[in-house]
Amino acid sequence: MLALTGGSGFVGRAFAPAARRAGWRIRHLSRRPPPDVDPDDEWALLDLSAVEAVELGGCAALVHLAAHIPSAHHDLAEAERCWRINALGTLKLVDAAIRAGVGRIMQASSANAYAPTARPPHEQTSLFPRSRGYYLGSKIAQEIYADERCRGEEVLLQTLRLASVYGPGQQSGALAAMARAATSGRPIRVHGSGAFGSDLVHVEDVAQAMLLLLASGHAGAFNVGSGVRTTIAELARMLAERCCVPIAYEAEAEEDWGFPALNVDRMAALGYRLRPLAAGLTDILKTD
Repeated sequence: MLALTGGSGFVGRAFAPAARRAGWRIRHLSRRPPPDVDPDDEWALLDLSAVEAVELGGCAALVHLAAHIPSAHHDLAEAERCWRINALGTLKLVDAAIRAGVGRIMQASSANAYAPTARPPHEQTSLFPRSRGYYLGSKIAQEIYADERCRGEEVLLQTLRLASVYGPGQQSGALAAMARAATSGRPIRVHGSGAFGSDLVHVEDVAQAMLLLLASGHAGAFNVGSGVRTTIAELARMLAERCCVPIAYEAEAEEDWGFPALNVDRMAALGYRLRPLAAGLTDILKTD
């Protein structure tokens, strides 16, 4: 049995069916039963903002994908919410899992929390984000808290440092908005010069990485990305060419550089293979 938080989220919706195909039974942990849940799945109550009793009996693994992501990253009140849910909530969940005898814990963190670097960061690179500090700072604290609680215990802790995840069905983010505009024949709007960039990884590749880790005995942090940095301007050009729509550049006083490509050698050593961005964009355009 695998306990899963965030099963109704973007990554969770891709991972859950893949886990079932791999032979795992799933117990969803959330504030309410997820919609359209598989009839063979179980559900138990979990509120990360106020973790109390968590039903983890009989679970061999916990996969923790749930998180609070602010809608306004500059809102001071979000610092407290992110810490309480992402950091402290994770600590209490990990503690409950250890006390229940769960032997493996996999948690999702963010590769965007790495300190600025000219070279693709590997798992030993320092963490210190240059933007979105309330959220990314809470993800760093989450990693620290989980590692501290698991130290000395008979539990395998694996941390996924996820790049910018994209794929079919995505509703939020710049790529999703540009894809909707492109498929509807409208101009693709780009703020500034489109210099913001990130490492884009397909959601199905994230699910693949998670299954590889569940089958391995390796502990610690793992970068899950594509190893390639793509800018908003490059994305706009790729989508515009495919859909024959124009690009509308909108002036912006200050541009965010974004995030670097990741070093994914550690995952690659486990057999991790990913699809090219061009193929991933085709997946999105087919569904929009």
